[in-house]
Amino acid sequence: MLNLENKGIVITSRIRLARNLKNYKFPVNMTEEEANSVIGEISNAVSKYDKGYRLTYMKDLSDIKKNSLIENHIISPALANKKDTGAFLLSPDRRVSIMINEEDHIRIQTLGDGLSLKECWELSNEVDDVIEQSVDYAFDKDLGYITCCPTNIGTGMRASVMLHLPALSITNQVDKLLYGVSQLGVAVRGVYGEGTKSMGHLYQISNQVTLGASEETLIEKINQIVMQIIDKEKTTRDHLYKNNYDELEDDFYRAYGLLTNARKMPADEAMKLLSLIKLGSEMGITPMVKGKNIYQLMVWIQPNNISTIEGKELSVKERDKKRAEIIRRELLR
Repeated sequence: MLNLENKGIVITSRIRLARNLKNYKFPVNMTEEEANSVIGEISNAVSKYDKGYRLTYMKDLSDIKKNSLIENHIISPALANKKDTGAFLLSPDRRVSIMINEEDHIRIQTLGDGLSLKECWELSNEVDDVIEQSVDYAFDKDLGYITCCPTNIGTGMRASVMLHLPALSITNQVDKLLYGVSQLGVAVRGVYGEGTKSMGHLYQISNQVTLGASEETLIEKINQIVMQIIDKEKTTRDHLYKNNYDELEDDFYRAYGLLTNARKMPADEAMKLLSLIKLGSEMGITPMVKGKNIYQLMVWIQPNNISTIEGKELSVKERDKKRAEIIRRELLR
């Protein structure tokens, strides 16, 4: 029997707070000089709290490095496009990144493993309080925090969870389920947020509404929805285990065989195959990958991470060869 207490469905949790400074125009209308002034104010505020945060200007980064940071969920695609005015502060443990002059002046982002929205919120709130001691936020007593996009007005908070849903995907239930979830005021996005696609059966869900509810209420709603999705994924895994074991075993071992023998591996194919052996491990069918961090491997083999590892820009063919090499090494070690 499949162990229904199996973990690994919830990959990560994230809290993001949007804030703006009272006496500045929104980033979209700022000059480079004004943007640098905002960066200075926020950097100084954070340094009073923790001098370990590292400030990086987007203009100092190559396109490969910026895209690698996106692949590691450190910055957003929107910040990467702010070549002349954007910057970010990163904590030593990389759990907290403070994006500056993205869509708003400040985007405080905290990351945690598994379903840890409450812990991420507490950390975000702590950082937020420290910054607010040194700067004046744009705030309205009726509306809450003022943001560039009206959908973020209120708490300015987005609570999101990364889910791995291979069983629901294999059985063609995931689209229907996620459509139903979207009717509950929850956004469903791809691996890197808005406008991106799902890869490796990974999905992000987050709250759509930030106005008219407290942060704790919004987090509780997301937690409840996530638990329902987890139950559905677990039920589907149990059904597959009972009724389709031979087919699953064959699929998982074929995936493992390709991953450990292929000499070229495109990203989309690698993500699909890694998703399968991750599922197989969690269902107890592919014990040879038990204990291996398959999700971390999924991150490592993204195009710009591979180029960063190699220290130079690679062609698609070169990346596909290097990706296959990395996967073989990690799975066979």
